[in-house]
Amino acid sequence: MKPNRWQQAVIAVIVVVALLALTAPGRGVWQRFFSSLRIAKPQPVSVTIPGFSGPTATRRLQDAIGGMVADTTSVTLDEPDQPVASAQAASQLAGFAVQLPSKRTDPPTLIVMGAHSIAMTVNRSQLETIFREAGITSASLPTSLNGARVAIRTPRAIRAQYGHCPVPVANTLQGQIQGPPPPSTDNGDCVVLIESPPTSAELPSGLDMQQLVAIGLELSGMSPNQRQAFQKMFTWQSALSMSMPRFMRSYDSVTVDGAPGMLLNTAGRRGPTYELFWTKNGTVFSLAGYGSSADAVPLATSTDEMRKQP
Repeated sequence: MKPNRWQQAVIAVIVVVALLALTAPGRGVWQRFFSSLRIAKPQPVSVTIPGFSGPTATRRLQDAIGGMVADTTSVTLDEPDQPVASAQAASQLAGFAVQLPSKRTDPPTLIVMGAHSIAMTVNRSQLETIFREAGITSASLPTSLNGARVAIRTPRAIRAQYGHCPVPVANTLQGQIQGPPPPSTDNGDCVVLIESPPTSAELPSGLDMQQLVAIGLELSGMSPNQRQAFQKMFTWQSALSMSMPRFMRSYDSVTVDGAPGMLLNTAGRRGPTYELFWTKNGTVFSLAGYGSSADAVPLATSTDEMRKQP
């Protein structure tokens, strides 16, 4: 009985394999084939986890800026966060008057977030590569930038937390990768208000922080249109005091008692459902909530109403 075509093909393959295995050239081909299938053994790497200080372990823009400007950054000031018992104590410790939303009648958990300062040395070659990859070809980086010093200082901030909020994410590699756990129905009344003066920086001539912030915003997940709208509302000093949510579905330009603001609607199943940014009278505000985003602007407006009360 003659083998059919399928059987003939199988026999031909077996013969070719045998020849490859028995001859020196064939063994070389065979070894190269199997080598191509092997996965290289992973090499250990050192990971520096940034000290996220946002309401839900979100990402500070200044962390991204520091990673773009230099290979490494040095921390020159790192004050601890301090819980306080009252709004008056928070204002005295932070150095500015806290504003709390009058629409929330439940007592908040108040924390004065410590000031932080970082210093770095500009790596001009690294910056050129980042600008080129970002499509910014018109930027001119002077040679004097290489090795220049940059210092960024984040002032003390006040964090007011209301309701049943999720437990903060541990500052570990696994915690930062996984992010916060999915919120439960109990978290619907959770809101976190952070307020602070703008960030200050010492910059060398020729370093355009506005362009760096633009790249950082798009790295955080904003589209070019979202980023442009954001930068029309906020200076780079204000932006560096903010923490971006992990996911953004859409945004709305809003007004908080006469001040322009941006309401970010998040797309993730973890973390808050919205985050509202606005600035007024020299203070940068961030309001994150786990309930309906329709509550954001009325709640934010009531912080200024609190200030107007005698």
